Amino acid sequence: MMTLVRQTLLRFGLAAALALCIVLGGGVPAVGSSASAQDVQVSGPLAGAPAVRELRLWREMRLQVEPFFAFTIGDAYTRSLIVGGEARFHFLDWLGIGGWGGYSVAQLDTNLSQQIQAKGVTTNANRLDLPSREAFAQQTGKLNWWSGVEAHFTPFRGKLALFQKIFVDADLDLFVGAAFVGVEERADVKGLPSPGNVTACEIVGSSAVDPGCLQSQSTSSKRLAVAPSFGVAFTAYFREFMGIALRWRGIPFKYNAGGTDVNNDGTIDSADRQRQFNNMFSVGFIFVLPPKIKTTD
Repeated sequence: MMTLVRQTLLRFGLAAALALCIVLGGGVPAVGSSASAQDVQVSGPLAGAPAVRELRLWREMRLQVEPFFAFTIGDAYTRSLIVGGEARFHFLDWLGIGGWGGYSVAQLDTNLSQQIQAKGVTTNANRLDLPSREAFAQQTGKLNWWSGVEAHFTPFRGKLALFQKIFVDADLDLFVGAAFVGVEERADVKGLPSPGNVTACEIVGSSAVDPGCLQSQSTSSKRLAVAPSFGVAFTAYFREFMGIALRWRGIPFKYNAGGTDVNNDGTIDSADRQRQFNNMFSVGFIFVLPPKIKTTD
């Protein structure tokens, strides 16, 4: 019995050693075979054929016009609802340029802003930051209009199946460029008589004293902010001349979102601006000219 066990273990050991040698040696070459991967040639009807036939060129030498509705995401105090449009022209199916613009048709208070208006408390220590809790929305920064120019790259494309019945062409559009934003912020103002003990305010550029800082809370100034823009869009085409786009865009720049004395120097001015990422999500409907699509051979 012991002899049989030893013979069985010896056979397993020899088999394991042979397998290890084959793995480390790159396998056992076939006797008399000299073929290699480099020698394999495609023959028959596929010889010399391109990788893809009759590829639909959704973008090449075509103009895309896209009206859209958008809203900002992650705002601290005020969320913007935006209506606008884009136009893009592609020299190649994967490369193009475009411009876009929009107007903020509504400004919505975030939950934090609503909580401040409902529960905020004003004292001489924070009067410069919050003259009146009920009017807090008047002092917050607002983004009134948007525009930009961008370069577009479309490196990925394919087909999307909906319920295994509807098939649409889809791609990912990456873009980068410059944005121009109309910013409205609380006007520069100085707390009196001293930081941390404010009973009145003086709007910079005016010699008049504002008791309680109530007038300064609703006084704003407007400026143009220039910033980088970048993002990605998922595009699906339902007809040769029509599609839909789901787009995310980031536009980082500095502004005073809360209209407060961020650095606690007793004055609200440009030094209190902080960098905000300014995320925007949009849904757009695409119309393409010329309406007839091109295909490859």
